[in-house]
Amino acid sequence: MSFVDVAIPGILGLVLLIWPQSMFLGARVTPDAKKIRLLRGGGAVLLLVAIVYLTIKLVGA
Repeated sequence: MSFVDVAIPGILGLVLLIWPQSMFLGARVTPDAKKIRLLRGGGAVLLLVAIVYLTIKLVGA
């Protein structure tokens, strides 16, 4: 596992938490509140995954 494996879910999770409307750019669908909440929840999960990956990488297991 490399740091790239940690960075991919980390960056995507940050984008989903900070700017979830970016997933709807160029789409005809308008984001409603439920979709935004789901995307932010997914971003939080991806950040947790990145933290777990980083912990595993730094511990050296």
